[in-house]
Amino acid sequence: MTLEDIRNEIQDIDYQILGLMKRRLELARLVGEDKIARNAAVRNIPQEDRVVDRYRGFALENGMNPVYAERVSRTLMQESVELQAAMPRTTSKAHHIAIIGGYGKMGRWFADLLKGAGHRVDIIDPSSGNGLVVEDAKWADTVIVSIPISRTGPMLRKLDEICRPDTLIFDVASLKSPFIDVLEDMGSRRLVCSVHPMFGPSAESMYDRNVVVCDCGSVEAVDRAMELIGNHGANIRRMPVGQHDMYMSYVLGLSHAVNIAFFTVLDRSGIDYQDMESVASTTFHKLMDTNESVALEDPYLYYEIQHLNANREQMLKEFDSAVHDVVEAALSDDPRAFKDLMDRGREYFT
Repeated sequence: MTLEDIRNEIQDIDYQILGLMKRRLELARLVGEDKIARNAAVRNIPQEDRVVDRYRGFALENGMNPVYAERVSRTLMQESVELQAAMPRTTSKAHHIAIIGGYGKMGRWFADLLKGAGHRVDIIDPSSGNGLVVEDAKWADTVIVSIPISRTGPMLRKLDEICRPDTLIFDVASLKSPFIDVLEDMGSRRLVCSVHPMFGPSAESMYDRNVVVCDCGSVEAVDRAMELIGNHGANIRRMPVGQHDMYMSYVLGLSHAVNIAFFTVLDRSGIDYQDMESVASTTFHKLMDTNESVALEDPYLYYEIQHLNANREQMLKEFDSAVHDVVEAALSDDPRAFKDLMDRGREYFT
């Protein structure tokens, strides 16, 4: 068999694999239709685990690398579940939903999701040009606030005056501390909670993405919000609203600060981007990809996330202290301090 014959056979096998992937996706759509008919959740974690075990077991039995086999299984499942998550779900409990700021990216994302589920969705945003104003939210069963952090508190107060007592109200802001007093006051006497999707509007679906639902005093509001968004494949974490920004100081604040510091050092190095890329390692490439996406984000939103978080000082002090410790350990002739930092990091992740 010549090299060309071998390559032609590999090509034929690739087409067979792609054909089987296509058929697998068609079957996944049928599974999705069954889930919709039964109003079942998009994700079935035990079944996903069984699929992974099947792939790993086959790999081990046939002298293949089980790590790569698992990656293949998870890639195939992600495509299938994202397809199912994007399939329209006509709910038996259709709601009239108003989205304040629904013409923004995240607002439109939620509008598309909820319209696909069979809800009536009104966009209340001057940019939409549809003539609807905030006062029109009084007719809605659910009101979602998707506007800048600094404007969310006053808008919630306005909705408190406008909306019916049985209307579910929640925001989707990245921080809660700037208006937590408003949330807790309203949550103590009406259906108010607070939601934070831990992904951006470029996400194709909620599949395997985290959503935080904050309890502001109304358990019923939390339950209703989770029911509204719970069947779309997300990992939902429920927590008291007072804990939210402590977590976000690390999840958002620290990750942003690290990336900004990284590309700031690169900018000050005097070495241009293309030159740096030509000698980049695998780790450096991964960091560069993330850094580039951060650099392209809205600087004013990122400033708000850093500046308006009531927990920022503790995190920033820890960040500053950690950078100092890394510098000191790297400059020391004794490797023990550096090893200790690495060992502690390894222990944290395991």
